[in-house]
Amino acid sequence: MERKREAEKRKAEKKRAAKAKAAKRQRIKDGKPLLYVYSYNLKTGEPLPATHITLQDLNARPNKKPKINKPTDNKRARVSKGLPEGQYWAVAAKTGFFTSDTVIFRHREDEDTLKLAIYPETRLTFTVTDSLTARPVVANVIVRNNERRKVMQTTSDSMHNVLAVLLDDRVPFYTVEATAVNYFPFLDTIYDPTHFDGVRMSPREIKSFVLHNIYFATGKTRILETSEPALNELYQFLLSRPTQHIRIVGHTDNIGSDRSNQVLSEGRCREVKQAMIDRGIQPERIEIEGRGERDPIVPNDSEDHRQMNRRVEIVLR
Repeated sequence: MERKREAEKRKAEKKRAAKAKAAKRQRIKDGKPLLYVYSYNLKTGEPLPATHITLQDLNARPNKKPKINKPTDNKRARVSKGLPEGQYWAVAAKTGFFTSDTVIFRHREDEDTLKLAIYPETRLTFTVTDSLTARPVVANVIVRNNERRKVMQTTSDSMHNVLAVLLDDRVPFYTVEATAVNYFPFLDTIYDPTHFDGVRMSPREIKSFVLHNIYFATGKTRILETSEPALNELYQFLLSRPTQHIRIVGHTDNIGSDRSNQVLSEGRCREVKQAMIDRGIQPERIEIEGRGERDPIVPNDSEDHRQMNRRVEIVLR
């Protein structure tokens, strides 16, 4: 029984081979050699199934139906068809990838192979907000590539504050520009999209503001790592106003003595100033003032209120 199955299997294989050979002779006779079109991920080198392939005669009229207009298969990431010898163009497209370059080639072998490379997209989403209040800002936003060509231009508002743009990580860097009424222009360079913190617009007319989300070790002057976004926000504010001088004013709640709270508030102001100096801000632009527990904004009658009184205020000079 086993020998019989093996014999039948060999017989079927010979039949398939003979059929393929006959088909090949017929293609040659008909002048339609077989063309295989493969698609692959240029970043990883992996074949890509379900990539839509469009192929057409090089000199075909615009409304003529393409010779190939279908996706690659799931096994070999290819499409195949017998086509007459001649010149063709081909392009590949897939969701989540940039469209391939248009490839022009001459098809004349009995079995010709064409490979189309496509590159994955990087989708960057970000918000446009007021640097002090974190509220949405109506702004005109332009994203350019390293050759200063626009890849996106749009307007943000309170309803469409989350913006998205497709970036190609083969491009070394992008720039983001934003302008808005009553705000200083924003300009930043994106080298790594994962580190882009969004567009934060600095208002033109302000006298003081509270530096939110800055945290210190309990009863200490040491700034915690979770305060980095707040420190970067203040740095960007000073960077956008190169002639601006400020006074950093520290406040505490009423837990502890007047003297210890005064020393604590002064020390925390010094730490914030040093963080700005370490980032490149000139020390003469920054004054500090410790106010201790003297200027509460709400009564110190609950933990929530005491937390509101523990604050760092930035006064413009």
